[in-house]
Amino acid sequence: MDSKICVVEHEYFMHRYFPRRSSGQEPEALPSLQWSGPVKVEWPEQAKAAVDGFNNWMEQVEDNDGSSGVAYKVVMTASRTASAGQTNYLALYQTDVAPDAREAPKWSAMEVFIECEPTSTEDDPFDEDARDFRPSSERRKGNLNQNMAHASLIFDKQHRTHLYTVVLFGEMARILRWDRSGVIATKKFNYRQEPVLLSRFFCGICRMSAAERGHDTTVEEVPRDSADYALMRERGETPRTYGTSGIELGQHARLLFFKSFEDGETCYRIRTSGGRFFLVGAPRYISSTLAGRGTRGYVAIDSSDPTGAFVYLKDAWRIDGIEREGSILQDLNEKNVDGVPTLVYDGDVEGQVTDSQDVWKDQHPCQQDQSPLKTHRHYRLVVQEVGLSMSRFRNAKELVTLITMCIIAHRNAYSVGVTHRDVSSGNVLIHIKETIVEGKLVQTRVGLLIDWELSKRNDTSASLRLLDRVGTWQFMSVYTLNHPSAAISIPDEIEAFFHVLLYYAIRFLRHNCDSVGPFMLSYFDDFTGGDGGVYCGRTRAAAMELGKIRLANRQDLTFHLPPDAVVADDPSDGPDAALSSASQHPAADPKTTHPLNLVLDALLDLFRARYALLSDLKTAIEDPPPTNQRAVPSADKLDLWWSDEGVDDMPAAARKKVASSEDEVKAMKLENHDAIKDMLRPYFKHFVWPEEDKIDDQLRKGWDPNKEDRSAPARGFVPIPTAVSQGAQRQRRSTRLQSQSPLVPTANGSSSTKRSMTEEGAEEMPAPKRRRSKSQKGERDGSLLTP
Repeated sequence: MDSKICVVEHEYFMHRYFPRRSSGQEPEALPSLQWSGPVKVEWPEQAKAAVDGFNNWMEQVEDNDGSSGVAYKVVMTASRTASAGQTNYLALYQTDVAPDAREAPKWSAMEVFIECEPTSTEDDPFDEDARDFRPSSERRKGNLNQNMAHASLIFDKQHRTHLYTVVLFGEMARILRWDRSGVIATKKFNYRQEPVLLSRFFCGICRMSAAERGHDTTVEEVPRDSADYALMRERGETPRTYGTSGIELGQHARLLFFKSFEDGETCYRIRTSGGRFFLVGAPRYISSTLAGRGTRGYVAIDSSDPTGAFVYLKDAWRIDGIEREGSILQDLNEKNVDGVPTLVYDGDVEGQVTDSQDVWKDQHPCQQDQSPLKTHRHYRLVVQEVGLSMSRFRNAKELVTLITMCIIAHRNAYSVGVTHRDVSSGNVLIHIKETIVEGKLVQTRVGLLIDWELSKRNDTSASLRLLDRVGTWQFMSVYTLNHPSAAISIPDEIEAFFHVLLYYAIRFLRHNCDSVGPFMLSYFDDFTGGDGGVYCGRTRAAAMELGKIRLANRQDLTFHLPPDAVVADDPSDGPDAALSSASQHPAADPKTTHPLNLVLDALLDLFRARYALLSDLKTAIEDPPPTNQRAVPSADKLDLWWSDEGVDDMPAAARKKVASSEDEVKAMKLENHDAIKDMLRPYFKHFVWPEEDKIDDQLRKGWDPNKEDRSAPARGFVPIPTAVSQGAQRQRRSTRLQSQSPLVPTANGSSSTKRSMTEEGAEEMPAPKRRRSKSQKGERDGSLLTP
């Protein structure tokens, strides 16, 4: 939400969103404010007086002609956690769905959240005297973060186009309107002296339709006694078989679909702009970033083919002015590009466009082309593939193979004129291809490169200029992070694939890093500041310049074989000379070195060569020590995929270069996808890879990212991050918020929003605040199946 704030006059706000209506009369003021001093929800007697005051006024509004016919009430609810104690929440609900005061807050039913803070200056979440209205003090930053956390949670629990909230601080108040572009806030006003300013807002809310209040009316709940729910239940419980063979097809998709509502989660019927309907349960992926694409992903039933295969539905707020993802996929599909999703449907949701960016332009008439707020359109995309998280890889050899398959998919798209530009942990997936051979089901696990929303046609570089970086901070190349205006190139994308490989390896394979959480925070999330900008963090930059990943204890990161691994002796026809030049790990025994070390070293050596030529890193690093380690050759069934020869896809400009140094030879390989596969092929033809080297997710072992106060920017069009720390009270309240959400951890450390595949890419973390690290919550659920 950084820089996505606009503060306007109260009258402007009300005229734009709450125009006076001909029917019904607005009360001139709240009839009586029955509490003295600021509203403090922590004080039961004062809070009760505030609630009674609001509800007495609400009853008068409902008695006036012209009301919406819906009754409302303000309720103060409470929730308690062992670590944080009790927290009270004040919110406006429709009366028929409001919780009892003794119950926990009902985020899925809130109409207006009412934030209450004690003081009129120190607790103001905005600073009208500051540039871009950003809060200045740590306390005020914490208040803004808390407002964002509450708004984000309501967006997560409801299907919304926008949301209104109120913040009362001391005797002052602001009214806020949130959408996927940013937040519009009124200038602060004294609601004790001018209660009419607050009453006009609540009166307007009570007279609004559901769409005007911000509800997405194209989404309807599916009643448990309906035919739609019966269909969903039947499809979730009944296998879909091939003919009369009894062989089930798409079992993983069926189980994922059934899991989305079997525990009582609400089911929905989603209507597209073309009148098509899709039935879904709880989202398997949800982005909790407030300003941005707000992506959700569902395993769905297409009502036009109720007995057909399950599909994957992506619901997002796309950035206006960029070619629709569906248009890109349709083109890739028509050109038979392998390794990308297959389009079923795409289209904008009619009439659902963000408004904050227009308000900003209205308030800055001389800066129309400098708005930090972008126009977002509500958009839905449906594809055939329902995949599995890359975290479901079986062993290191499959992980490297699947990632390399995604590199080849990137090549396939690039060869027909499209660059992905958002390679991340969530955008490389496992797709299970199924065929029937001689009456038996044959499943093949292949890599799938998804989320082409930020992709760009290679011939349109001059037609679109955007102010922000493009990609996911945690996986972007060092060069891209240090050169925000530079176009993303093939070497940048290859480096992003490397960071994705490391992301999964450090979590699920054995190694010598004792503190996985802090390492991931340092490598993936960290950033440095200078010259008014932010750049790549030191650890990642050091790895690219040194060609080594150095741990906090000054050791080089080394992956280990399982304790009982059987390692072959060196054969007489050992690896070719190319392998002997690979950098090695001195700490490992020659016959117990994991081949993954050599794969990583070979890639790191290419990146080192590239950055040595660029000579433009913003970090000063020591020289790496010499090493001389080798691994043991062998062969494996996965070598079949590695046996094919690549197709030269090196750009013409790169082919014309004449390498004048060894580093140039290495760096030029990064211009060619197939050169990467060719370089890695010997490690699969000649080296032993253990079958069972994957272990449980190591990120969960006692690491609490909520205690960290440095955050990385979000994915997509990356905003400038700011390091924002909060007071202990703010951190506790944010933690309580998360603990009350049903997004509970699963077996692999992700949340029970069940991050699957063919979902949109990695999470969009809000800058400046991290509730959980991108490194902790960036990939999809892998705990449901073991295909």
